[in-house]
Amino acid sequence: MSDEISTHYVKRGYAVADDIVLTTTKTTRTVFHPAMHSGGVRGSIVRQKIGADGAWKDVSEVDFRKLPPDCGVSVELDTEATEKLYDKLAQLYEVQRQGVVLGDQKYVVAKEGRALLIDDQNKARVIRMLLDQGYSEDLWHTLTQDNPSLATRMALAQIQLDQQEAIKRFEASLTSHADDEAYWQEFFQTHPWILQTAFSAAVFFLCGEAYLGGKMPVGRQGKGGVATDFLFADDSTKSFAVVEIKTPKGGLVGSLYRGEDDTGYDNVTYAMHSHLSGSIVQVRNQITVAIENFQSVLGKSEHEINRVHPKGVLVIGSTAPLSQRQKDSFNQFRHALHSLTVITFDELLKRLKLLFCRENQPTKPEVSSPQVDIEDDIPF
Repeated sequence: MSDEISTHYVKRGYAVADDIVLTTTKTTRTVFHPAMHSGGVRGSIVRQKIGADGAWKDVSEVDFRKLPPDCGVSVELDTEATEKLYDKLAQLYEVQRQGVVLGDQKYVVAKEGRALLIDDQNKARVIRMLLDQGYSEDLWHTLTQDNPSLATRMALAQIQLDQQEAIKRFEASLTSHADDEAYWQEFFQTHPWILQTAFSAAVFFLCGEAYLGGKMPVGRQGKGGVATDFLFADDSTKSFAVVEIKTPKGGLVGSLYRGEDDTGYDNVTYAMHSHLSGSIVQVRNQITVAIENFQSVLGKSEHEINRVHPKGVLVIGSTAPLSQRQKDSFNQFRHALHSLTVITFDELLKRLKLLFCRENQPTKPEVSSPQVDIEDDIPF
């Protein structure tokens, strides 16, 4: 890890720095007391002994004025101590050239020997410089050794920050990329954890744009094969799950089927949009083809999955433009589906905010009912 230098301002442009330990034995050590001022660096080399309380104390100074002419004091520095003193003096001079700063300051010495002042304004910049100069492993190792709980909190905070940014981008893109399926394919490929929240069970991400089988022997590459946008696996059953992505603008509800529009009567029902029904059939077909070709396709992949209880998820459209009766018809339709979840983009966003955004969490504990009907949410 990088060397650190701490300074304490005393008065009138004069500051002292941490002692530099040059040599150490069990009972004695030699240190350099450094100080800085506008004219340069100064200091003194002293010998110390360890006291009964375990603290190092300066040995009583010798008054050279009272020594006989043939007497003196010698403090020997070996090669290692001399080199250390030289390196530290060079660093101190680098700090001194930046000017003696008021208060208590901390400096980090970068790889090229430059001393960097760390304060509240430039902490991020200094850390970034250390990382860019190859200290990332040392920095993290030291942090995990000295303060493992802090390292854990930092890692979790970064994960949470990344999640927050992804959710913000997700919400903004509902409008800016409402009809761009390629964009959403790339977005979910980068953030597959978002799709995991669409499931009612724990799943793990396998891959995106997975071939499932069904090609006919036409041409060199075959023709007519079936693929899915994303492939997941159930963590408990190890069965595969396909996920098909449409767009926030995808149609959900079609024309009025029975009753009179805008009356609110219970007999008002709507047919489903062809985009929705066609997408559901598409997902069903993906599951069927994957099962039929499992031994020759998914079964031969490196993923240890089976075909016992396959599932499907369709992400399509938005409920925002729908009237209440249209929402009712849409919910009645998708609740009748088996092993296939239909979730809209705005519903997925709401789940993300409930799960990952602190501002959406209740400040007081809420009394929950003793039994929750899962079917009141989104069926799996």
